[in-house]
Amino acid sequence: MGFGFFKKAALFLSLAISQSFVFAKVAFEVLDLSEDNRLLFSVSQEVPGTPSYKSLFMSGLGKKSAGGNPELLTCFPEEMEILDGGRTVQLRNRYGSARYGRDSASLRWIEKSSQIPVGYSHISKAAESPDGKWLCYVEQKNHASGKLVLEQVSTGKKQTLVESIPFSYGSLPVKWAPDSACVLYENSGSVFFATPDAMFRNILIPEDLRKIGAGTIKSVQWISGGSIFYIRGDIIYKIQENELYTRGLYSPLVGTGTPLARLPSSFDSSHASFFCSDDGKQIALISSDRLASVYDLPSSFDFVSVRGVYPLTGLSGSVLAYDVFWSSDFPVLWIERVSYDKGQISGSFYRLSDKMTPISDFNDVSRPVLSPDRRSIAFSSGGSLFALDLKRLTVRGKIDGEKVCSVKWCSPSVLIAGGGRSVFEWNLSSSKSGASGKKVLLVSSVDNAVWREGKIVSKIDGHVFEHDFETGVWKEMSASSPSKADSISGSGKNSRFRAYTASAQNPLYGNAIFIRSLTGPAITYPLCADTQVLNSNAKKVALVFDATESSEGLAEVLSWLERFGLKSTFFINGEFIRRCPQETRQILASGNECASSFFTSSDLLTQSFRVDADFIKRGLARNEDEFFAATGGELALLWHAPNYHANSLMKNAASESSYRYVDAWTKFSDRVSLEDAMLSGGKIPYLDAGSIIGRIEEDLHDGMIIPVNVGNVSGSRTDYLYEKLDLLICTILDSGYEICNLRDLL
Repeated sequence: MGFGFFKKAALFLSLAISQSFVFAKVAFEVLDLSEDNRLLFSVSQEVPGTPSYKSLFMSGLGKKSAGGNPELLTCFPEEMEILDGGRTVQLRNRYGSARYGRDSASLRWIEKSSQIPVGYSHISKAAESPDGKWLCYVEQKNHASGKLVLEQVSTGKKQTLVESIPFSYGSLPVKWAPDSACVLYENSGSVFFATPDAMFRNILIPEDLRKIGAGTIKSVQWISGGSIFYIRGDIIYKIQENELYTRGLYSPLVGTGTPLARLPSSFDSSHASFFCSDDGKQIALISSDRLASVYDLPSSFDFVSVRGVYPLTGLSGSVLAYDVFWSSDFPVLWIERVSYDKGQISGSFYRLSDKMTPISDFNDVSRPVLSPDRRSIAFSSGGSLFALDLKRLTVRGKIDGEKVCSVKWCSPSVLIAGGGRSVFEWNLSSSKSGASGKKVLLVSSVDNAVWREGKIVSKIDGHVFEHDFETGVWKEMSASSPSKADSISGSGKNSRFRAYTASAQNPLYGNAIFIRSLTGPAITYPLCADTQVLNSNAKKVALVFDATESSEGLAEVLSWLERFGLKSTFFINGEFIRRCPQETRQILASGNECASSFFTSSDLLTQSFRVDADFIKRGLARNEDEFFAATGGELALLWHAPNYHANSLMKNAASESSYRYVDAWTKFSDRVSLEDAMLSGGKIPYLDAGSIIGRIEEDLHDGMIIPVNVGNVSGSRTDYLYEKLDLLICTILDSGYEICNLRDLL
């Protein structure tokens, strides 16, 4: 039998980490075996939607089984927060949560899994206050909702802000005040405020008296000096932080806030965002991802003055994400987009002055992070980390050689970066003096590790690091150390044991480590007993996407498919091809399969059509021709009728043209608008995206085909399934299902 560390699944909470019993196969690698029978081995797992890395473990070996639980020696920064005024770095991954003290240069785990997580895992977001004394995150109740929690970092005590809100892996509906004294949050279509100090002293007034107003978290922005800009309709209001309680208690008398200005049109926080300059004299507004506008605010209440309007439709790609930063006298727009011609994701910076002037482009770019003094931004691109000076629009510093997955500022000149091989501190002031300014704090992932005189060493980019058992961190060895020049190659054999990898019987594991006794009776045992436990293969489902009339969610869909390493089938009809030819080419260029959903989006089973076999054949042929004319490519010979409504005549007719019909799960759909549900008298239910995901989870079964639309309906909806595609994918994987290509199920 193997050690208890691997015995059975154990749930653990790492600020809402999602865990299940199966997804990607775990792979082991033997690295080195010491003379005192301590084995170094790595564990890797390719988990869709998360960075890939190898974690280093150490385990003692016994005569018939491993001795005790293995010790985890690396810490990968899947998510990272800066706490205690920059003195503590919190790192979270599939194994748990750890905190690195910058003053003590030591690492301690505050939560750790009792076993290697064999199942799917995905880490959710947390929002730390600027002073690092508070954490805000969602404790997941189910795959659709969770509890919004405020935690005091020093004590670990928690208070609930909202009992139930929609859950998302990608964002949190909160915004901290610059002085950390107040947090704004969204709940049920309105924005509220809370003061952590009052909350933990149990003197917080009821939530209805802490209401800012109707809208989403995108309706509010903090500006310097502790004031809030809040937009409702076409009016911009200003609320002082010290007036929040007064206005909350007496809002019927004093109103929402001080009216500052009026916009040319009403602001829809569900589909638009606004940004403020530090001095509160300018705002930038981006509506429906297609138009950016910059306005000057008047000295007294009046309409805003237009500084510039910039269409985002000529960027050779679909807008995926954006942000606005202010230099000394003009805003800088950052846009992440999916290109039309190649389907690749890239990021670009633009200066919004008299025109929209390109500054620079980057492939494989992360979202920029603003420094505490709001003068610099940091972002990664490929294997480089950049710091950009916003005032001069020049590169303030650059570090190459490691793909960075998370970045946090500790001060205006110091940031912490979590990379594919290390977690390091970057002092930009040191960089100016000629030094790199890079200081490795932790080893995050290993390709090699060996024993040297009772110590564990690993080589990263030509530098050798030694593990300190007392502090839990890795320290770079001096250039004069004899081990500096040593090759880092180990052996899985000593005088008593030989460790090697071989096939695992359990399909959840890519391989297994076996220990062979070289003295006494010949005994061979698996290091991890579970690798030899027979287990059935994961059940499979397929995600397919319908491009029918509009493309509002296409960029988001393509982005999530790429991040999770998935390829899928898009059913495209003639209406979409005619209205969105660039997006049609984008789908084909992204490497996904393109199939047919006829030449029209109208329901063929209504009395408006007289459908015979020739009508179906000509309709499919017409769609093929229109797709070829738009893309130069061919549709796959798979199809479904509009709304998945078809009869045997239609299916047989298409079969004669070599088309195979595809049925999908259609019990509930985000094609139903509020108006549709109301007019049906309750016969057609309206469900928001989170509820639809919940129903999908209830009905999951082997061979299920789940459709997702890439556009909006003509009526009203609060949200769409494509907006929560990451949650849908994680729900499926977390339920123990593999997402496969449609062809694998047909």
